[in-house]
Amino acid sequence: MKNKLEQITNLTINDLLNNKIILPSSYFEKFTYHAKELEVNLDDENFTKELNQLLIDDFNTMEKYMKIIIASAITLQENTQDSQNAILNKDNESLKDIYKKMINLENEIKSLTDELFIDELTKTYNRKWIYNKFLSENSNFKEDGICVLLNIVDFCYIQKEYGELLAKNLLLFVTKFISSKLKDEAYEFQIARYLESKFFIFISNENKKEVLNKILNIEQLLSNATLKSNAGLIIKAKYAFKISLYKKDEESKTIFETLLEDQEKKE
Repeated sequence: MKNKLEQITNLTINDLLNNKIILPSSYFEKFTYHAKELEVNLDDENFTKELNQLLIDDFNTMEKYMKIIIASAITLQENTQDSQNAILNKDNESLKDIYKKMINLENEIKSLTDELFIDELTKTYNRKWIYNKFLSENSNFKEDGICVLLNIVDFCYIQKEYGELLAKNLLLFVTKFISSKLKDEAYEFQIARYLESKFFIFISNENKKEVLNKILNIEQLLSNATLKSNAGLIIKAKYAFKISLYKKDEESKTIFETLLEDQEKKE
């Protein structure tokens, strides 16, 4: 149910991207529409319980994150003072202990950050990361780069016909494959899952023509690739890529809308 809710939410938000003001009535209208499309009964008692539990889980995660941030600030202040004292007293053992505490704190913060900004299935970044980390506070790009939209065109068909497990394996295969190929080129890049079967790939300061050729090559390789299920089923998915340059301080909304609209026309 969690996956369905995320899918409905993402589709709803995507429909309302053009709206400068989103009224609650508009949001719930779109949300209800997509819920029906995905055959989710909003009046079902079990659905309501699961929705409430997801909201509680999200709140608890944010509360946990805030507690760690506060604790980190206090610990950092204490460790700074302890470090100064240890240096003055030439206490190497105390310095080692302080260093271990700082490493543990760093790992704890990283682990919780991953919970917030990493997609649970593909381990790529998620939509929250795009708007809270990658873009500026006003949702503009922080530097020049190239944005590639990857769409697994027949993902919903595969999911419906062959099941959730094979569909998930397809997402894992595709993201790992693209990541591997881009790493081979030594590109500086990030992959983020924007919608259920749509991913943005952000590539920093590279030549558009060179990247376009590489993406075309990846698209061709993926088109020829097959995925085999445990039951012996072999599937070959369809993929679509779209590429756009972006400039520092440029509005991301314009770039994202253009890429997504072009893909919807093709579909």
